[in-house]
Amino acid sequence: MQHGGIVLRCTLRGTLKRRHRSATGRRLYADPVAVGDQVIFTQLDAEEGVVEDILPRETKFSRQYAGKHGDIEQVIVANAHQIVAVVATLMPPLNFRTLDRFLILAEAGDMEAVICVNKMDLVDATQRDELTETFTNYEKLGYQILYTSIHISESLDTLQHILRDKFSVIIGASGVGKSSLLNALQPDLGLRTGEVGIRTQKGKHTTTLVELFSLDFGGEVADTPGIREVGLWGVNTENLEHYFPEMEPHLGQCKYNDCAHVAEPDCAIQNAVEAGEIHAERYRSYVVLRTEGTAE
Repeated sequence: MQHGGIVLRCTLRGTLKRRHRSATGRRLYADPVAVGDQVIFTQLDAEEGVVEDILPRETKFSRQYAGKHGDIEQVIVANAHQIVAVVATLMPPLNFRTLDRFLILAEAGDMEAVICVNKMDLVDATQRDELTETFTNYEKLGYQILYTSIHISESLDTLQHILRDKFSVIIGASGVGKSSLLNALQPDLGLRTGEVGIRTQKGKHTTTLVELFSLDFGGEVADTPGIREVGLWGVNTENLEHYFPEMEPHLGQCKYNDCAHVAEPDCAIQNAVEAGEIHAERYRSYVVLRTEGTAE
């Protein structure tokens, strides 16, 4: 923990740990304290301290803790202003299911979301046009879209403008180029980067923990490990349609009041998909989450 230019190695007070467990002693969080948290602490000596309390969070980006303990919340970053959800055009392939989960979790945590489509240098003119057409659907929903490449300086200028004077979270799957983008913006960060395996089309984890950096041009950014499992937390999947703003105009128009908008007859949402009013990729994300609630 850093305070006033002093870096302290802190532990959590035992009473604080107990407050973050259930009445039966079960853990409620993967870790009670997260990057970005504001805390009350006591300095013990020149190097050590103890965290006494965690102040209420204004925002958070959380997911369901990966693994067998799926009923535990993992707060990845607290008190950030926005997430920048990074996807790659190629290597690894663009995954809209994962992207939609990021956007839902941002809304659930009261955070703004920006979509960054990276590695634009890997696609030709036809593919760029197709990507632009696809992401126009997200722009219509109010999301800002950035098209970036570490080899296209103008795109980095736009990303720098988005990050300036804000606390941002860079989120995305392994191999999409999160750390490479930050290195290009501020070379002295020296973040480790890795290549995507040609056979697996998946990136290797080069960032192993959430790291917080101050930006020379103003603001702070949290670089996160590549996320492969994006289990929703704080989202009631039975009310999932409220996290898809394009569905809002059609709610209440289905034949059945308890319509899940998946396979029911006379469903206004399904009719809107067939009419092209709701994009099919977004609807597929909804169906996967509504019926399974797990990462793809």
